[in-house]
Amino acid sequence: MEDEIRKVLTEEILSEFESLKNLESGSKEKQMAVEDIAKLYKLELEERKSDADWNETCNRRLMESKREERELDRQESEDQFKKDQLAEQAKDRYIRLGLEAAGIILPLAFYAVWMKKGFKFEETGIYTSTTFRGLFNRFKPTKK
Repeated sequence: MEDEIRKVLTEEILSEFESLKNLESGSKEKQMAVEDIAKLYKLELEERKSDADWNETCNRRLMESKREERELDRQESEDQFKKDQLAEQAKDRYIRLGLEAAGIILPLAFYAVWMKKGFKFEETGIYTSTTFRGLFNRFKPTKK
C-alpha cells in the first residue's frame, strides 16, 4: 500500500510538472502550481524519510535480537561449563575422600589381622615373640 501511495504521489508531481508548461510564466496560477509541486515534493521526501527511519529501526531491532541471542548462547555455554566444572570438582572430592578413608581403614585392617595372629600365638604366655613385641610398638594408625 505504501508503494501505491508513493506511486500516486510521484504521478501527481509529474502531472503537475506537465501542467506547469501550459501556464503563463509570472502568473498567479503558475506560482500556485509551483507551491503545490513544492508541497507534494516535501510530502514525498517525508515519506522517503519515514520509510528510511522505519527500515533503520527494523534493522536495529534485528541486530539487537541477534546480539541478545548470541549473549544467551554465550551465557548458556558458560552455565554449562560451570555445571561441568562443579560436577568434576565433586567427583574429585569423592575420590580424594575415598583415598583418604582407604589410607586409614586399610592400615587398621592390616594391624587388626596381625595383632589377632600375634595375640593368638602368645595366648598362653609361655612363648613370647620379639617380632610381635617389635610390631606392637610400631602399630600406630596415624598418617606419616
